[in-house]
Amino acid sequence: MVGRSRDAGALGIVFLHGWRRDHRDWSRVIELLDEELSVLTLDLPGFGDSDAPLVAIDSVGYAEAVAQVVREWREQVGLSRLIVVGHSFGGRVAIQLASVVAPELVDELLLVGVPIIRPQSRAKSPLGYRLVRALAGIGLLSNERLESARQRYGSDDYRHAVGVMREIFVKVVNEDYQEHFLMIDRPIWMLWGALDMACPVDLARRAANSSTWATLEVLDGVHHLVPLEDPESIAHMIKRVCNPSQ
Repeated sequence: MVGRSRDAGALGIVFLHGWRRDHRDWSRVIELLDEELSVLTLDLPGFGDSDAPLVAIDSVGYAEAVAQVVREWREQVGLSRLIVVGHSFGGRVAIQLASVVAPELVDELLLVGVPIIRPQSRAKSPLGYRLVRALAGIGLLSNERLESARQRYGSDDYRHAVGVMREIFVKVVNEDYQEHFLMIDRPIWMLWGALDMACPVDLARRAANSSTWATLEVLDGVHHLVPLEDPESIAHMIKRVCNPSQ
């Protein structure tokens, strides 16, 4: 996994990007932060400059890969405090890191547009796709025809994922993170776009209200890609978390 660091002070920030994104999403946020902060940005496996996993891992597998890099970095720099910032899929990984994989590494979390709670009602796949999948399953349609149907009916993220990354996408999109979210016993800061359609803000409010550790702030007029749409608000919140007296 490829990482890029700025080793400065004893307070460190780790940035984890969303699905089909990479470390560059955080560039403007980092520019706005104080230079005495140590910063680590990662290209998660299968994105940016990092190779894809050899097998289909889930979000815990991603968190384990992140933990190895973060543990080495924290010891190398001599960090006394570490804040993990995760957007969307990166936030899912951050939750697993702070709850079950390596909670000792994480002092605080900042989650941005993270699908913590699965919607209770999920639309069924279109009938046409279900028929094609059933016929392919019994050998009456070719894999090429099945892939054509996937490209027609699948979500944008699903259609762009190939090979093992598609298997991983199917795994993680069906995960529910609420149980592990509730295991976290340290400050959780949540920053959401009011117009986020990928991770609706009403589900964010439900998650925040379920934890005594969580604080939610909603950004008016902002959609899902908060790191690109409103990096100033992310940087401002990080500064507040780093210096709560200010």
